[in-house]
Amino acid sequence: MATIPGGEILSGILNVIAQSLLIPVMILLVIFIIFAVYEIGSILAEYTGRRQLDGQKKDILLRNISSCVNSNQICQVINHSNLTNNDKELLCSIAKLDKNLYSKKTRETVARSMIEEQEFKISKSLELVDIVAKVGAACGLLGTIIPMGPGLAALGAGDMQTLTTSLTTAFNTTTAGLAAANICYVVSKVRRRWYDEEITALYDIAEVIIEV
Repeated sequence: MATIPGGEILSGILNVIAQSLLIPVMILLVIFIIFAVYEIGSILAEYTGRRQLDGQKKDILLRNISSCVNSNQICQVINHSNLTNNDKELLCSIAKLDKNLYSKKTRETVARSMIEEQEFKISKSLELVDIVAKVGAACGLLGTIIPMGPGLAALGAGDMQTLTTSLTTAFNTTTAGLAAANICYVVSKVRRRWYDEEITALYDIAEVIIEV
Protein backbone atom coordinates (compact mmCIF):
# COMPACT_ATOMS: atom_id res chain seq x y z
CA MET A 1 0.00 0.00 0.00
CA ALA A 2 1.40 3.40 -1.05
CA THR A 3 2.23 5.83 1.74
CA ILE A 4 1.27 9.47 1.32
CA PRO A 5 4.28 11.72 2.02
CA GLY A 6 3.78 13.41 5.40
CA GLY A 7 0.67 11.32 6.07
CA GLU A 8 2.07 9.76 9.22
CA ILE A 9 2.97 13.16 10.65
CA LEU A 10 -0.50 14.57 9.92
CA SER A 11 -2.13 11.45 11.34
CA GLY A 12 -0.02 11.80 14.47
CA ILE A 13 -0.97 15.47 14.87
CA LEU A 14 -4.68 14.68 14.44
CA ASN A 15 -4.37 11.83 16.94
CA VAL A 16 -2.82 14.17 19.52
CA ILE A 17 -5.56 16.79 18.91
CA ALA A 18 -8.35 14.19 19.15
CA GLN A 19 -7.01 12.60 22.34
CA SER A 20 -6.40 16.02 23.97
CA LEU A 21 -10.12 16.80 23.49
CA LEU A 22 -11.25 13.83 25.59
CA ILE A 23 -10.69 15.41 29.02
CA PRO A 24 -12.43 18.74 28.11
CA VAL A 25 -15.36 16.77 26.66
CA MET A 26 -15.64 14.65 29.83
CA ILE A 27 -15.51 17.80 32.02
CA LEU A 28 -18.26 19.39 29.91
CA LEU A 29 -20.41 16.26 30.22
CA VAL A 30 -20.09 16.29 34.02
CA ILE A 31 -21.11 19.98 34.03
CA PHE A 32 -24.05 19.23 31.71
CA ILE A 33 -25.29 16.41 33.95
CA ILE A 34 -25.11 18.63 37.05
CA PHE A 35 -26.93 21.38 35.12
CA ALA A 36 -29.62 18.94 33.94
CA VAL A 37 -30.25 17.73 37.51
CA TYR A 38 -30.45 21.36 38.66
CA GLU A 39 -32.96 22.11 35.89
CA ILE A 40 -35.16 19.17 36.99
CA GLY A 41 -35.36 20.67 40.49
CA SER A 42 -35.87 24.15 39.06
CA ILE A 43 -38.79 23.19 36.81
CA LEU A 44 -40.46 21.19 39.59
CA ALA A 45 -40.20 24.23 41.89
CA GLU A 46 -41.57 26.47 39.12
CA TYR A 47 -44.44 24.05 38.49
CA THR A 48 -45.48 23.85 42.16
CA GLY A 49 -45.34 27.66 42.51
CA ARG A 50 -47.01 28.34 39.19
CA ARG A 51 -50.59 29.60 39.30
CA GLN A 52 -52.11 28.84 35.94
CA LEU A 53 -54.26 31.41 34.18
CA ASP A 54 -56.59 29.07 32.28
CA GLY A 55 -59.11 30.11 29.66
CA GLN A 56 -61.97 30.70 32.12
CA LYS A 57 -59.87 32.76 34.52
CA LYS A 58 -58.49 34.78 31.62
CA ASP A 59 -61.99 35.56 30.34
CA ILE A 60 -63.06 36.72 33.81
CA LEU A 61 -59.92 38.86 34.12
CA LEU A 62 -60.53 40.45 30.70
CA ARG A 63 -64.16 41.23 31.60
CA ASN A 64 -63.14 42.71 34.94
CA ILE A 65 -60.52 44.92 33.27
CA SER A 66 -62.96 46.10 30.60
CA SER A 67 -65.37 47.24 33.34
CA CYS A 68 -62.72 49.46 34.98
CA VAL A 69 -62.84 53.21 34.56
CA ASN A 70 -59.26 54.21 35.39
CA SER A 71 -55.73 52.83 35.63
CA ASN A 72 -55.85 52.39 39.40
CA GLN A 73 -58.84 50.05 39.15
CA ILE A 74 -57.10 48.12 36.36
CA CYS A 75 -54.01 47.68 38.51
CA GLN A 76 -56.15 46.45 41.42
CA VAL A 77 -57.77 43.82 39.18
CA ILE A 78 -54.38 42.78 37.77
CA ASN A 79 -52.77 42.55 41.21
CA HIS A 80 -55.51 40.16 42.36
CA SER A 81 -55.05 37.87 39.35
CA ASN A 82 -52.96 34.68 38.94
CA LEU A 83 -50.36 36.45 36.82
CA THR A 84 -46.72 36.46 37.83
CA ASN A 85 -45.30 39.52 39.59
CA ASN A 86 -43.32 40.50 36.49
CA ASP A 87 -46.45 40.33 34.33
CA LYS A 88 -48.47 42.34 36.86
CA GLU A 89 -45.80 45.04 36.92
CA LEU A 90 -45.65 45.17 33.13
CA LEU A 91 -49.44 45.37 32.66
CA CYS A 92 -49.77 48.05 35.33
CA SER A 93 -47.10 50.07 33.50
CA ILE A 94 -49.19 49.76 30.32
CA ALA A 95 -52.35 50.76 32.18
CA LYS A 96 -50.64 53.87 33.57
CA LEU A 97 -49.62 55.22 30.16
CA ASP A 98 -51.11 58.73 30.13
CA LYS A 99 -54.06 58.92 27.70
CA ASN A 100 -53.72 62.71 27.53
CA LEU A 101 -50.05 62.48 26.64
CA TYR A 102 -50.11 59.49 24.26
CA SER A 103 -52.54 58.62 21.49
CA LYS A 104 -54.12 55.16 21.37
CA LYS A 105 -51.79 54.11 18.56
CA THR A 106 -48.74 55.27 20.52
CA ARG A 107 -49.88 53.37 23.62
CA GLU A 108 -50.38 50.25 21.49
CA THR A 109 -46.86 50.61 20.11
CA VAL A 110 -45.37 51.14 23.57
CA ALA A 111 -47.31 48.17 24.99
CA ARG A 112 -46.16 45.93 22.14
CA SER A 113 -42.58 47.02 22.68
CA MET A 114 -42.77 46.27 26.42
CA ILE A 115 -44.22 42.81 25.83
CA GLU A 116 -41.63 42.06 23.14
CA GLU A 117 -38.94 43.01 25.64
CA GLN A 118 -40.48 40.57 28.13
CA GLU A 119 -40.57 37.93 25.38
CA PHE A 120 -36.89 38.55 24.66
CA LYS A 121 -35.99 38.09 28.35
CA ILE A 122 -37.91 34.80 28.41
CA SER A 123 -36.16 33.57 25.25
CA LYS A 124 -32.81 34.53 26.76
CA SER A 125 -33.59 32.56 29.95
CA LEU A 126 -34.06 29.42 27.79
CA GLU A 127 -30.83 29.83 25.83
CA LEU A 128 -28.62 27.81 28.18
CA VAL A 129 -31.09 24.91 28.37
CA ASP A 130 -31.38 24.90 24.57
CA ILE A 131 -27.57 24.89 24.20
CA VAL A 132 -27.17 21.90 26.54
CA ALA A 133 -30.03 20.09 24.75
CA LYS A 134 -28.12 20.37 21.46
CA VAL A 135 -24.46 20.34 22.52
CA GLY A 136 -24.91 17.58 25.15
CA ALA A 137 -25.64 14.95 22.51
CA ALA A 138 -22.74 16.17 20.35
CA CYS A 139 -20.35 15.96 23.32
CA GLY A 140 -21.64 12.45 24.05
CA LEU A 141 -20.83 11.49 20.45
CA LEU A 142 -17.34 13.01 20.72
CA GLY A 143 -16.80 11.13 23.97
CA THR A 144 -17.76 7.95 22.13
CA ILE A 145 -15.55 8.40 19.09
CA ILE A 146 -12.37 9.73 20.74
CA PRO A 147 -11.63 6.64 22.92
CA MET A 148 -12.38 4.30 20.00
CA GLY A 149 -9.04 5.21 18.36
CA PRO A 150 -6.86 3.86 21.20
CA GLY A 151 -9.41 1.07 21.68
CA LEU A 152 -9.06 -0.18 18.10
CA ALA A 153 -5.27 0.13 18.31
CA ALA A 154 -5.35 -1.92 21.52
CA LEU A 155 -7.55 -4.53 19.82
CA GLY A 156 -4.97 -4.89 17.04
CA ALA A 157 -2.21 -5.29 19.62
CA GLY A 158 -4.23 -7.75 21.73
CA ASP A 159 -4.29 -5.33 24.72
CA MET A 160 -7.71 -6.21 26.12
CA GLN A 161 -7.35 -4.04 29.23
CA THR A 162 -6.90 -0.82 27.22
CA LEU A 163 -9.72 -1.90 24.90
CA THR A 164 -12.04 -2.45 27.88
CA THR A 165 -11.14 0.94 29.38
CA SER A 166 -11.75 2.70 26.06
CA LEU A 167 -15.13 1.02 25.53
CA THR A 168 -16.19 1.84 29.10
CA THR A 169 -15.29 5.51 28.58
CA ALA A 170 -17.17 5.52 25.26
CA PHE A 171 -20.36 4.05 26.75
CA ASN A 172 -20.26 6.31 29.83
CA THR A 173 -19.82 9.51 27.84
CA THR A 174 -22.61 8.51 25.45
CA THR A 175 -24.97 7.85 28.34
CA ALA A 176 -24.09 11.13 30.08
CA GLY A 177 -24.42 13.19 26.90
CA LEU A 178 -27.76 11.72 25.85
CA ALA A 179 -29.17 11.95 29.38
CA ALA A 180 -28.24 15.64 29.77
CA ALA A 181 -29.49 16.48 26.26
CA ASN A 182 -32.83 14.68 26.67
CA ILE A 183 -33.54 16.19 30.10
CA CYS A 184 -32.77 19.71 28.88
CA TYR A 185 -34.84 19.15 25.72
CA VAL A 186 -37.92 18.20 27.78
CA VAL A 187 -37.36 21.09 30.22
CA SER A 188 -37.03 23.52 27.31
CA LYS A 189 -40.19 22.24 25.58
CA VAL A 190 -42.31 22.43 28.75
CA ARG A 191 -41.04 25.88 29.73
CA ARG A 192 -41.46 27.21 26.20
CA ARG A 193 -45.11 26.09 26.18
CA TRP A 194 -45.73 27.79 29.52
CA TYR A 195 -44.06 31.01 28.40
CA ASP A 196 -45.85 31.06 25.02
CA GLU A 197 -49.19 30.85 26.85
CA GLU A 198 -48.00 33.63 29.17
CA ILE A 199 -46.99 35.93 26.30
CA THR A 200 -50.28 35.29 24.46
CA ALA A 201 -52.21 36.21 27.61
CA LEU A 202 -50.14 39.39 27.98
CA TYR A 203 -51.00 40.52 24.44
CA ASP A 204 -54.73 39.83 25.03
CA ILE A 205 -54.81 41.63 28.37
CA ALA A 206 -52.77 44.58 27.07
CA GLU A 207 -55.20 44.96 24.15
CA VAL A 208 -58.16 45.19 26.54
CA ILE A 209 -56.29 47.66 28.78
CA ILE A 210 -55.62 49.94 25.80
CA GLU A 211 -59.33 49.87 24.92
CA VAL A 212 -60.43 50.96 28.43
